[in-house]
Amino acid sequence: MIDHSLKLKLHSHGALILVNALIAMVIASRYFAFLPELPSDSLGIFFLLVSTFSQMALLAGILGLVTLPLVYLPTTLRQCLQSGLAALAISVLVIDTFVFAQYRFHINSVVLDLILAGQIVSFPWSTWVMVCVGVGVLWMGEWLLIRWLESTPLRKKSLNRYFLSLTIIALLSTHSVHIWAAANAYQPVTQLKRYLPLFYPATANSLMRKYGYINESAIAQQKALTLKSQSDLRYPIEPLSFTEVSKPTNILLLVIDSWRADTFNAENTPNLWALAQSGVIFNQHIASGNSTRAGIFGLFYGIPGTYWHAMLANQQSPLIVDRLQQLNYQMGIFTAAQLHKPEFDQTVFVNIDNLRIGSSGTSPSALDANLVNDWTAWYAQRDKQRPVFSFLFFDSPHGYDFPSDYPHRYEPMLSEINYLQLNNNSDPVPFFNRYKTSVHYVDSLAKQVLETLKSSGELDNTLVIITGDHAQEINDNKLNFWGHNSNYTDAQVKVPFAIVGPKVNVEMISKSNNKLTSHQDVVPTLMENYLGVKSPINHYSVGKNLLNQIMERPWIISTDYNGFAIITDESILEVGASGQYELLDKTNRPLKNQQPNFDYLQQALEQLSRFNK
Repeated sequence: MIDHSLKLKLHSHGALILVNALIAMVIASRYFAFLPELPSDSLGIFFLLVSTFSQMALLAGILGLVTLPLVYLPTTLRQCLQSGLAALAISVLVIDTFVFAQYRFHINSVVLDLILAGQIVSFPWSTWVMVCVGVGVLWMGEWLLIRWLESTPLRKKSLNRYFLSLTIIALLSTHSVHIWAAANAYQPVTQLKRYLPLFYPATANSLMRKYGYINESAIAQQKALTLKSQSDLRYPIEPLSFTEVSKPTNILLLVIDSWRADTFNAENTPNLWALAQSGVIFNQHIASGNSTRAGIFGLFYGIPGTYWHAMLANQQSPLIVDRLQQLNYQMGIFTAAQLHKPEFDQTVFVNIDNLRIGSSGTSPSALDANLVNDWTAWYAQRDKQRPVFSFLFFDSPHGYDFPSDYPHRYEPMLSEINYLQLNNNSDPVPFFNRYKTSVHYVDSLAKQVLETLKSSGELDNTLVIITGDHAQEINDNKLNFWGHNSNYTDAQVKVPFAIVGPKVNVEMISKSNNKLTSHQDVVPTLMENYLGVKSPINHYSVGKNLLNQIMERPWIISTDYNGFAIITDESILEVGASGQYELLDKTNRPLKNQQPNFDYLQQALEQLSRFNK
């Protein structure tokens, strides 16, 4: 026999689960504000509603089950812990909706690592204070809710059994619908699953095949698009062959984090722009990804970012770094951000001795200043008889940062960025003005680098490549995207790209500077023209040699942490890791009644598998 007081506690605990499940459902409705469009078919609408209900009820129920032993604790301690854990769970859900609003992915361990490391977004102290205050208010609200639920008049009005029955029906409906949709590759349903956190609806393709309820052709097409994760590589496909390089050219790769193509001009970046006038500016350059990991990976490996996990598992150095070291280059790797998140110290720079892991400073602008100071000191002490490779990776625009005494060149301007206050109606101008000021600040640091090269007499013998790892959206397309790593529009993947220095035939190359180019072109350009590689480009890269007259290319691959996109002048075909795809226009809106170009898709899949065994 259950003690009467314990029975009352269990009733109130169940009521707490019910109320928090309803609160979670209301919060979760925010996710579907970011659908390109709401489902227009009855099955899609039904799945949207029952999956939201069942998933939020399930998550609340799991939390309730985990915290069930708390009912045995003394009243004050129990109420404090129950309310605290409930407030924390609701807070995480709210924060997840904000993360999803800007990046279209949910909080997970990888994302949490990157956020805490400042690789996705940097939060000012005011944002952290706001979050802490919000959690505190929620905690108090949950505590009052528990006390109210345990009051004598309410505890006899439990709806727990009815709610549990409805939840079971919703769960069965959700997973049954998804089993059928998965067996028929019915994307109006299957695409919805990524909008709910921790949502893994059931599939039963083998069972559906047994009873003849599967669409084999649709499943085969989706399976062909699925990214295959494996660590066995053929990189390069054949051992590289070389010619002698009698007088190696110094190389400077100057990269700015989160750099938009429309801020590479005489006003925002006067020093870099002036240098670029003596070389070639490529006007349609697409980054190899919408994140730092994919962008830097493409620059150094010359292949799509989908190979990242294999390179990391094998701790495989890029062929270009290996070749630079064979030619006795002095390797100057100077970055503002730390190199272990993402794990560039285990991939791109794994074979660099005494690797400088990051800069010292308390802000992105301070890190950038430290980067330049350290590079200047290193360059002054270089061995002048050996060639130099410098990689300078600036971070200020990523954090919209500049020193407090730096001139405010653009007004009005936000004093700080509070991501929790951003929405689709936020005025982008003050935001953009702060961003442009941070870009201008980096240009002032780049001026110091260029002056050092000039005063050393080495500028004319230095190939300078200027670009960004990816771009940075400021709600350009009015879909509430602020930042990067959330879509493949020009606002997130189109970056500046200029090449200046020896062997750059400006007149010839300028004929191609309005054609699509990619980060993946950097490796073959350097390997063929400066590092003496004779092997066919397709043995080690998917890119092109930018110093040759570039043939028209109709599409470019770009990647994110999970999938990839085929980008053309008119459209974006976004493909998820499980093979689901969506055809979008250049503003990230669905192209209805149009089919993807499957010839392009087949060509892209060859690139994505070329270097697998």
